[in-house]
Amino acid sequence: MLYINKVLIFLAIMIMVGNNYAFDIPQALEVPIERSFHLTQTQFNLMYSVFAIPNIGLSIGGGMMIDQMGGRWGIFTFSFMLALSQLLIVSGGCYHSYYMMLVGRAIFGIASDMLHIAVFKLIAKRMPDQLGTSMGLILTLPELAAALNSYLSPVLFQETHSIKVPLLFGLSLCVLSFFCALIMIFIDIKNKCDGDEEEEILITEFQFNRRFVYMVLICTFILGAYVPFLDNANKFYQERFGFTSTNSGLVITICYIVAAFSSPIVGKISDTFKHKQSQLIIGATLIFLLSHGLLFMLGGGHPNYYSIIALFTLGLGYSCYSAILIPALQQTVTEQYLATALGIMGVVENIIMAVIPMISGYIYSMKHSMKDVDLIYIILSTCGVLMSFQIAQIQKQKLK
Repeated sequence: MLYINKVLIFLAIMIMVGNNYAFDIPQALEVPIERSFHLTQTQFNLMYSVFAIPNIGLSIGGGMMIDQMGGRWGIFTFSFMLALSQLLIVSGGCYHSYYMMLVGRAIFGIASDMLHIAVFKLIAKRMPDQLGTSMGLILTLPELAAALNSYLSPVLFQETHSIKVPLLFGLSLCVLSFFCALIMIFIDIKNKCDGDEEEEILITEFQFNRRFVYMVLICTFILGAYVPFLDNANKFYQERFGFTSTNSGLVITICYIVAAFSSPIVGKISDTFKHKQSQLIIGATLIFLLSHGLLFMLGGGHPNYYSIIALFTLGLGYSCYSAILIPALQQTVTEQYLATALGIMGVVENIIMAVIPMISGYIYSMKHSMKDVDLIYIILSTCGVLMSFQIAQIQKQKLK
């Protein structure tokens, strides 16, 4: 069974590879896309906002559906939808249709969120005592695909002078992920674990508790300080620290690589020191505040290589988010309602994911300064730190 679980983790990682690579293609090609489609910063950021907006209303329903239908159903359905949505995005790029790409990004966002929830549901059922390690690996190792995208997409564009080839390569990885999903489902069916029978789920029976609410807020604030920043990281490092487009894409990969290779260690720490979970949560949030504090305080340069330090800490921070914060959230609810809980968190997270890119685009259009944009992420990180101390307070009250 241990061998089967390792294979399932590997396949879960491969399912996420296509998702992570294709998600950040616009980031890697921000300047070419803006020039090709004649977009403002706000219009470009809309490609990330529409990724999140549909999930504001759909996450809870999708989570409940996955709880009722099962993780296997969710993995098949949404990995297939992911590939179809990327095909629509590629078509938008080929036919030079900005609005077709927006529709594709919206569908991609729905599929991506639900696919994550379905994979988490299946893995949590099979490996409840190894959530830190398994979630850390599943969330961070696919970041190597995002790192590859940050480097490869600009190179493919420079070689072909077309956004079509980078988009098509992303589509090929989404198709690969779908086939990995089919294999994962087949193996899971052949090696059933206890509790495979799905129960009827009623949202009225879901019980909120303070720890769950605080963990949802912490995960939301921290993810809001990570994902939207990286969505504009290529342009950020070009304008703020004087890197070229290619070199900017290259240095950004450091964040993804650090996250991927530190996650097994952080996951092991998370699983071993569960009794110190509140302190680990505080430490995880502080890393994000440190990262954005460095980015804000460092001066410009041509280029300023000291800014790379912040990418190291940001990558470490994301491995902490994956291996500490997400498992801590999962432990606030029973496995029966895990997908519903993640769906509820998805609603809150997607509000942030939709709003932050628009706010950052507006600030940039008014100030024309990436340094001012980073203030948003400092505020979000600070909120995450404050909420993490509330978790520590709840833990103290329980021990009394």
